[in-house]
Amino acid sequence: MEGAERALDEKLPEVAVEKLRTYLETGVADDALREEAEDLLTRAMLEAGENAGALGRLEFPASDQERFWKAEALSALGRWEEAEPIYEQLADDGPAELRLAATMGQAEALHALGRTKEAEGRLKELAESSTLVRLRLAELYLETQQLDLARQLLANAKPGNLVETRWRQYVEGRIYLEEDQAAPALQDFDELLKDPRGLTPALHAGATIGLTEARIVLNGLEVADNVIEDFIGHYPDSPYLEEMFRRLDGIYSSEEDPSDVELQGWAAKAPPRRAALALYYEARSLQRQGRAEKAIRIYTEFVQRFPRHAYTFEACMQLGQLHLGAGRVPTAISSFESAMRSSNEPRDRARAEIATGNAYFAQGEFLLAAETFRDAAPRSSELWLEATYDSALAWLHLGNYDQFLQDYTVLSAQYPETDERHNLLLEEGLLQARSHDPRAAATLQSFVRDFPDNRRVGEARLALAELEFADGDMNAASNLLEAAYVANASDQTREQADYLAIFAADAALNRDEENVVRLGLQFLKDWPASDLRPQVRMKLGQVYFRREDFANAQTQFETLAEESPADALADKALILAGQSAVRGMNSGGIDHALGLFDRVAKGTGPLRLYARQEQALLEARMGHDKEAVIIYDDILRSNPDTALRLAALCGKADCLVAAGGDAGAEASPADSPGAMPGGGDASAGAIALYDQIVGDPEVAAPWRDQALYKKGRCLRKEGLADEALAAFYDVLNAPGAGVREQPDFFWFEKAGYDAAAMLEAKAQWPGAISVLEKIAQAGGPRSADARKRADQLRLEHFIWD
Repeated sequence: MEGAERALDEKLPEVAVEKLRTYLETGVADDALREEAEDLLTRAMLEAGENAGALGRLEFPASDQERFWKAEALSALGRWEEAEPIYEQLADDGPAELRLAATMGQAEALHALGRTKEAEGRLKELAESSTLVRLRLAELYLETQQLDLARQLLANAKPGNLVETRWRQYVEGRIYLEEDQAAPALQDFDELLKDPRGLTPALHAGATIGLTEARIVLNGLEVADNVIEDFIGHYPDSPYLEEMFRRLDGIYSSEEDPSDVELQGWAAKAPPRRAALALYYEARSLQRQGRAEKAIRIYTEFVQRFPRHAYTFEACMQLGQLHLGAGRVPTAISSFESAMRSSNEPRDRARAEIATGNAYFAQGEFLLAAETFRDAAPRSSELWLEATYDSALAWLHLGNYDQFLQDYTVLSAQYPETDERHNLLLEEGLLQARSHDPRAAATLQSFVRDFPDNRRVGEARLALAELEFADGDMNAASNLLEAAYVANASDQTREQADYLAIFAADAALNRDEENVVRLGLQFLKDWPASDLRPQVRMKLGQVYFRREDFANAQTQFETLAEESPADALADKALILAGQSAVRGMNSGGIDHALGLFDRVAKGTGPLRLYARQEQALLEARMGHDKEAVIIYDDILRSNPDTALRLAALCGKADCLVAAGGDAGAEASPADSPGAMPGGGDASAGAIALYDQIVGDPEVAAPWRDQALYKKGRCLRKEGLADEALAAFYDVLNAPGAGVREQPDFFWFEKAGYDAAAMLEAKAQWPGAISVLEKIAQAGGPRSADARKRADQLRLEHFIWD
């Protein structure tokens, strides 16, 4: 045992530990000697850094000295919450020889727990009796920006030993930093770390942090992070390891391209304490870089490897937020529930419950959300307002106005002048507006009237403008929009107002298309990250298309698809871009259009078959009828909806006709449903397809009339005049033929005029007059012409019956 004591005196605690263990294993008969050796072994283990082992020996301390050692071991392991009350008891009631050290220990624990003011108070009590206490107090003053007090303490500090000398140099360096003198500060800290004699763990960590801050000023972040990385690498058992990781994470967050190599290396090897911290902060770094899926993987690994760690709660919370951001709501809820189970504080539990409620809310599970918010409210006075507000919103979305009113009443009683109380009335109005509730306007007007200074009043006026817009009152909508702009509107409200202004201008009675374009282009310039950009580009493209500015229309449609490929409008934009390219008559426009249609056709969206239809129409336009027929067959095999099925049948029939020779059929206008190129032999295949359309139980009048008319043209081409006349007659006498509206008149009038011409050619004047009068009575675009021709035939051929 004598050799062990000598080893301790010579600062060789590892040797002392080995000698004492050997000594005790030999079986010491004298109880007093054994007790002395046991105490000496505990002390040696603490000095050797075997803190976990020493703590195991101190589970049931039998003396004030052992209690002090237990607090020291807990501090060395970063378990400040457990160490602090032991230090406090010894500082207040312990033996005189331990009170100074215990007070210093308590101050360190309080500071580590974020209770710096309390730490200052404890040190002030002993400041006059110890230079070391004055120096440590000076350091705390620096942290609380009391620079003058720190300077006074430093000036009065007269070091009496090596430790006090080192502390004085450290505090001097900290003052240099506060005075923006990074170079002399760096020199002080560098000297301390190059010769670590006399450095306590706290001083060692503080000097490392000081050197880091000086390096940041003088050399930049990339050099500074090496200082803390070296500390973590060489001192994995430091009681300040958590603080070092926090500091390193702060540096990484400011670097443009932080490296995770060091974190990955530490996470993969012992000791477990450092590995856990490295894994957690690696996940944080990945999350900050936007690498969500990898961050999820690392957070999950952390939770699985260290389920009882102090950071497990926060890791589960971040996992939930990441899953929620990716749209995996059930998985997010599971993560938040894990956070609840790992929470040790009521406030943490409330945080997890509010997050769970938000996830339920996002999923549309408003009842579960409301109940979860209500569970959270009484757990934390700090979070009560948020939880109660969220609960009221959930009841509101559920349509339970009684429960909504209950939350609203309680919230109003406790926080009558808060934005949350006012905003609940606004949220009620907004929800009513989204639900087309007739009470919406009154609720929103009440909010504007009662809370004219609320920061969200512009949002209420915007919602009222949208209601007026939906009712077709453009003047009222425009006035409310102007009011929304001047109501100290938020960016979100101004963005929505700018968006609505475009559509209001487009819907105005005296539409100024130049103004619509100006508003649309200004929106794209002002809101580069808006989720509404696809709709604005679609509107701009439509306006340009309407003005036959096909080049600009194509640009807007294609840009929409490139900027927002996942948007529901992307495929529609590509099809419209293709149509613009064709109409633009530019060199290569048709080939480019086919390429755009092909992009949609190869996708999985709902417009895939419609893109194939556009390809078929374009192939037919170029005279590639066989290629068009192949495409139409592909559409028909794919079980299309009724409209597309009828269009494909008609298009295929038209191509069969065209492939057999010019039948002289005319195409419908560009905006007519199912417009197809006509012509060709009246082949049996084409007629059969037209008959299939006519006999379809879901066929609408325009498709039936078009098929009958084209069938009649085919029959007449083959010399079957009577059958052709019968087909035209069927168009004129179809159900509802006497009460037609645009554009159904197109095929009706074409069939009528063709039938009348055939009858006139055969000198069947009464029949021709009857057909023309049927056209005249229908009231279509050519009714007057039909009436004039019928009257002319009566005069010419003396037919008055």
